[in-house]
Amino acid sequence: SPFCSPARLLPGLFGRSAMPGQTQLLRALRAPARRSAGLAGRTQLREATCRQRASAAARAHLARRFATAAFETSRAASRGHTLWWRAAAGTGVAGASGAIWWYLHLGREAAAAEVEEPELEPMPEPLAFVHPYEEWPWYRRAWFAVKRSVFLAWVFAPFMCASGIILVLPESARWREYWLEQMLQCTQRAGAAFQKFGQWLSMRPDMFPPDVIEVLGKLRSDAPSHPVEVSRRTLREQLGRDVDELFDVFEEQPVASGSVGQVHRARLRPEFALDGPGGQLRDVAVKVQHPGVADSAFMDLSIVWKVVEFSEKFLHMTMPFNRGEFDEVIRQQMDFTREAFNLQRFSRNFRGERRIRFPKVSRKFATPEVLVETWADGKVISNILEDFDNAKASCKEALSSLGHRKREMQSSLCSILYDMSMKMMVRDNFVHGDLHGGNILYSEAHNHVTVLDAGIATSLDRQTFAPFGRFLHALCSGHTDHIVEYLQRFNQSAIKVNMPELKKDIQATMDKFMGPLRKNPDEPINAADMFGEVMFSMQKHRMLLKGDVASTLFTISISEGLIRQLDPTFDVAKRAIPYIVQHMSKPQAGAEEA
Repeated sequence: SPFCSPARLLPGLFGRSAMPGQTQLLRALRAPARRSAGLAGRTQLREATCRQRASAAARAHLARRFATAAFETSRAASRGHTLWWRAAAGTGVAGASGAIWWYLHLGREAAAAEVEEPELEPMPEPLAFVHPYEEWPWYRRAWFAVKRSVFLAWVFAPFMCASGIILVLPESARWREYWLEQMLQCTQRAGAAFQKFGQWLSMRPDMFPPDVIEVLGKLRSDAPSHPVEVSRRTLREQLGRDVDELFDVFEEQPVASGSVGQVHRARLRPEFALDGPGGQLRDVAVKVQHPGVADSAFMDLSIVWKVVEFSEKFLHMTMPFNRGEFDEVIRQQMDFTREAFNLQRFSRNFRGERRIRFPKVSRKFATPEVLVETWADGKVISNILEDFDNAKASCKEALSSLGHRKREMQSSLCSILYDMSMKMMVRDNFVHGDLHGGNILYSEAHNHVTVLDAGIATSLDRQTFAPFGRFLHALCSGHTDHIVEYLQRFNQSAIKVNMPELKKDIQATMDKFMGPLRKNPDEPINAADMFGEVMFSMQKHRMLLKGDVASTLFTISISEGLIRQLDPTFDVAKRAIPYIVQHMSKPQAGAEEA
């Protein structure tokens, strides 16, 4: 037993040995004390064992309760005899020490079990998404197109009016603020396709002013939600059961809402646990698709591309990938079984990683419009940074300690995110396509991140993997000739490119970020801005990147931007070179270079 008996403590409490009378009393004290403490210990340990995913705060709370219970038990056993308070105290201290030792020992086992969670049945890769719109008769499609066009004209009318005023009064700060507000509100009301398009625009600081980028960035997290009655109806239609049949608890207020769906927190009934009847995976997040998203998104894609054609003609702005690829990204997000498949693949890729987690999903709770996944504790990274900034503004006297805590957290987060991004790209060739701060939860207690919303994932084809690695190496090293060579190789546009002019523009970009024109040579390279200028040069020369290359570059830019937001001194470009050389300098297994 880890509990020390009172007699063993007597030499330290009463001298080298106990007197006979003392020993007799101690025997009477020891039996009930140890039985009570042992019973309390076993009860508490059963609780601890059942909580494999308990937070550090909860474990510490249980340990304190356990220690207090042991102490109070031994003190009660000695009540009525003032001479033995020291023996009782000794029993309490020893029992508490043993209890804490035993609890922490099991806590380590629980932490190991936390990484080795039960494996759920793997999902097959979903078939290509076929929209019902394509099977409608022509008259139904025509009627839907008319209705949708009228609706969108009504939605964007305030924004168009504000745009006209801005053209007349470009210097008015008040009207510009109103214009930005209408841009956000109209895009939110317009639906998933426009919101996704706005999210893409928010990642192009090379094309738009900072205030526009900031407003469009809110589309990642500030999407409107639908009524809970819609969620209940969708769950019944998709899963075949009412909410009350499936869940012990179902929170009606959504915890988050995005462009495609919203998330409710819930607790499954024991018989419906994700890992089987009576299983442990019962605390879940229930993702429900917004009504009409699939129908409106398909029609809206055509309208979005009309906007792109207008932009190309009058604003000289081009999309960095073709229409088919963008449409495919939108369609993938319309089918939640694709997200479930991606989550399982990411979980396999990062199996055993203590600092990187992905929610677990079950085939029986994954449908095109509903996805039930394990609940993840933590706080959205973007909110963590905002909380620190708000606290700094209101608690100036605590700036020193708060700043130190923030730096520690930022350093830990940067390390985790960088490690994850590089492994996704150079080790697995399977990259989360929407890795912004709103899709990452951080648990400070456990020092790990949980990555959400894996509906979009990008991979390079086998023939592109090694050339793309050399292209990245050239970008991070500033080799203009190699950059131009691979840009030409990845270009899919039929328009002839003026290569000397392209090389001149790329050289100017390299000089600005890595050469003699660099403003602060001691600071890290801003890879996201550098990639943006390279993309701007491609746009200028009417080049069109291969879809997988463009998507991967954007993903790298998003990750790099998030890491730099956490720690501006973190040099992603310099640290990436060894990874690229090791993993991407040769084709993947079974691949042949194009």
